[in-house]
Amino acid sequence: MGLIYLETGRFTIRQWKLDDVEQLHKIMADSRVHTFTGDEPWSLERTERYIQLILDKNFQTLEVFHGACVLKNSGILVGLTGLNPYLPRQPELEWQLGVPFWGNGYATEIGKAVIQKAFETTDIERIYAMANPQNKASMRALEKIGMTCLGLREFRGHQDMFFCIERGKALLSNM
Repeated sequence: MGLIYLETGRFTIRQWKLDDVEQLHKIMADSRVHTFTGDEPWSLERTERYIQLILDKNFQTLEVFHGACVLKNSGILVGLTGLNPYLPRQPELEWQLGVPFWGNGYATEIGKAVIQKAFETTDIERIYAMANPQNKASMRALEKIGMTCLGLREFRGHQDMFFCIERGKALLSNM
C-alpha cells in the first residue's frame, strides 16, 4: 500500500500511487473544487504530473508532505492534504476535497490529525493555513481545528485570511 502518514477514525492518509490518477483527476477536474483557489480544473496530464512529482519527492515525514485522503471503509479517495513549505519549521496546511465529500466534517478530521501528528513527530514550531475570505466553510474548519485567525494578508499575489496554530497550543489542547 505504500507509506501511511497517519490514520483517523475514518481516513488513511497515505503516500500517492500511480493507480490514484483516475480518482484524483475526477476530483481535481471539477471546477467547483477550485472556486476559491484561483486554480483551473486539472487535466489528466496535470494529475499524472502531480502524482509523479510527489512520488519522486518520496516524502517520509510530516515536515513537508502531500498525501492521499482515503476513506477506510470503502477505499475511496476523497482528496489530498499536505504541509507545504512556507517559513522555516512553519509549513502551510493544505487540503482539497472532492465536491461529493463536502459537508461531512472530513476537512476538520483530516486537519486535526495532520496538525497533531506533525507536532508529535517533527520539530515544527507552528502551522499556517490560508483561505480565501469568501470560503466560509474552510475558515470554519480552520477555527474548529484550533487555528487562530490572524486576519487578511497578502499571499501569492492576493489577499487571504491567515490562520495559525502553535506547537504548545496544539499539544496543550490535545486537539
